[in-house]
Amino acid sequence: MRRLPAACIEARAGYSVRIARTAMPNVRDQRTHARSSNGNGLPASVMGQRIRRLRTQAGKTLRAQAREIGIAPSSLSALETGQGGVSLKRLQLVADHFGLHITELLGEPASVSGPEGVEIIRNCAAAVSGVERGTGVFYQLLGSGRDHTIQPYLLTFQPGGGYDRDMIGHVGEEFAYVLHGRVELLIEDECHELGPGDLIRFRAERPHAFRNASRVGVATVIGAATPPW
Repeated sequence: MRRLPAACIEARAGYSVRIARTAMPNVRDQRTHARSSNGNGLPASVMGQRIRRLRTQAGKTLRAQAREIGIAPSSLSALETGQGGVSLKRLQLVADHFGLHITELLGEPASVSGPEGVEIIRNCAAAVSGVERGTGVFYQLLGSGRDHTIQPYLLTFQPGGGYDRDMIGHVGEEFAYVLHGRVELLIEDECHELGPGDLIRFRAERPHAFRNASRVGVATVIGAATPPW
């Protein structure tokens, strides 16, 4: 089991045992937009549809494709159907196999920009597709990273949600701004606790992940990183 940074352990020591049922605004609506139905009537994210399309275009069965990628067939099936939280470490293996970047599997298709390179996404929290990453985290890449120098993202945390078991590093720089709630940014063995209005910027090559610092409240983070990864 990975050792938690002391600062994070201290931050969690004051948690109440009682778990409140806190409503998470817009998550149901966001997930409705983020998921669609595949041929079997099962929910499949846009990401899952892309992976399934790549496999079927290659003429491979689920088991054969999973063997070539180096993951379990059940893991590939979960990615295609959108079941459970997405592991970006596992998704990285899929992307590498097909010669793609993670952002090409998760991000929105490239939009038509104005003459001055202006891109506007109206009501992006509800309109942009996303995936559940880790446990209790809705992960949205806002717009396409192609032909851009930054890739915006939006993270919405349920109480206690996080993906600290799925740390990943990538080339470039990243920043994050906490809209509301309290979160912890883990960078290898470091723990940085952030509250509303706090901003952090860091080199993204070191493995990192976010989690909600509260077991009773929700949190939202908006940020951007250097694509592609």
